[in-house]
Amino acid sequence: MQGKYYEITKKFAAVVLAIVLTTGWVIPVLAESTPFQGYSYNFWGALVPAPAAYVPLRSFNAADIDPELGGFNNPSDLHVCPFGYIYIVDTGNNRIVVADEELNLQRVITGFYMDGVWQEFDRPNGIFVTWDGDIYIADTLNERIPILDWDGNFIRMIREPQVEGLEDGFAFRPLSILVDRGGRVYVIVQHVFEGIMNFNVEGEFVGYFGTIETGRQWLEIFWRLFMTDRQLQGQNRFIPTEFQGMALDQYNFVFTTNIEPWGTNNQVMRLNPRGQDVLLNLNDTVSISGDQRFRVVGFGQLSGPSQLIDIIARPHGMFTALDRVRGRLYTYDSEGNLLYVFSGWGSLEGMTRRPVAVEMLGDDIIVLDAHFGRVLQFTPTEYGALINEAIAMRYRGDEAAAVDAWRRLTALDENFQLAWAGIGRSLLAEGDNQAAMYYLHRGMDMVHYSIAFRRHRLEVLQGVLPTVFTVGTGLVGLLIAYKIFKVVKRRVAEA
Repeated sequence: MQGKYYEITKKFAAVVLAIVLTTGWVIPVLAESTPFQGYSYNFWGALVPAPAAYVPLRSFNAADIDPELGGFNNPSDLHVCPFGYIYIVDTGNNRIVVADEELNLQRVITGFYMDGVWQEFDRPNGIFVTWDGDIYIADTLNERIPILDWDGNFIRMIREPQVEGLEDGFAFRPLSILVDRGGRVYVIVQHVFEGIMNFNVEGEFVGYFGTIETGRQWLEIFWRLFMTDRQLQGQNRFIPTEFQGMALDQYNFVFTTNIEPWGTNNQVMRLNPRGQDVLLNLNDTVSISGDQRFRVVGFGQLSGPSQLIDIIARPHGMFTALDRVRGRLYTYDSEGNLLYVFSGWGSLEGMTRRPVAVEMLGDDIIVLDAHFGRVLQFTPTEYGALINEAIAMRYRGDEAAAVDAWRRLTALDENFQLAWAGIGRSLLAEGDNQAAMYYLHRGMDMVHYSIAFRRHRLEVLQGVLPTVFTVGTGLVGLLIAYKIFKVVKRRVAEA
């Protein structure tokens, strides 16, 4: 008997093992390979756990590219050119390291010849490579932007513009560079609060691009009502914050980040060619500023809001912002919905201590960590890939095609409200209003739920009203006939 039970148990264990190996092994492995927990926020602003959308694939430093390079010293920027090469601005070593996706060293740029004289970099901070192969370098302490061709030959120079309005002693110290498809150059300059400096194709200054609206906290405004003139004079001037990072999307719009002191406003802007912010945020009660809640560490003290210091514009209206405080990456869709959060602050694989730049490498995301002098590469999981796929189809207006991805997402994460809402929108477009109401309610999509409710109510009324009118008309007719019958009967009796 024991032998029989042993055989049954052995067969059952084999079946369970086969099922795990063939169907269920992905999620446990991904969960164990991530030292960080994925999460999002629901309609009520409460934090809800979620599967990891991206997991660490690899990390590398300068020695991994070439042992003779040594290590990175306080690197500050990361750029993937249109041809797939990775440019790393090694600020402390005054050089730019270029490698391909397989980490084969392509070259090291330490300077250039101008008028026959060798020019070295001094604390470079930013770089951008155009589709033509031109290289724009923010040579910060040299207060210039040299432009080199693909072979490293000098083309021209952008220096401090000679315009009115600049303060005495102003130093043109470029930090970040972006070049659009028309050849216009956008430069974030240290201690320039008027906006992003904009130069034309010839390198001539044409004005400031984009502005950051300023404001005061209500508590500060309240206390200023009771201050004397001397106290008011002693207060610091309330000036705008500086732009932190830039990225160009497929429509030639410029995504930017800036740091809000209390996280009350969007830290992300999407600037059209006129410099106007056209970022869409349908949930205007929640700002696009990373984490919505902050950990309390003492009386009146908070861990502080997220500080989004860099951004990448992704296909289909998506964008990913990098948080300097917590080391996390937040991805949003074109409507301002938070899709997923991953990574974090720490020393484990897949975490950073001082993240400074983020870029896309194919479908992967790479982050530059200045503290450890390394680049981290993250690759999408099944969960992250499904979200990206569904968002792409939805962005193209094909809600029906996205339904399969949405349904698979709800199986992986029942808390993902956007998936429920996506299914509901598809059913709404198909005319199944009653079923759409269920999914839209679970997705907390109040706008489309109201539409589905109105349409379903109309359907019910259209189905019921003919019967109601028919029955009502019949009853009225019977009542009238009864009244006539009584009148006729009374008159006959009287006769």
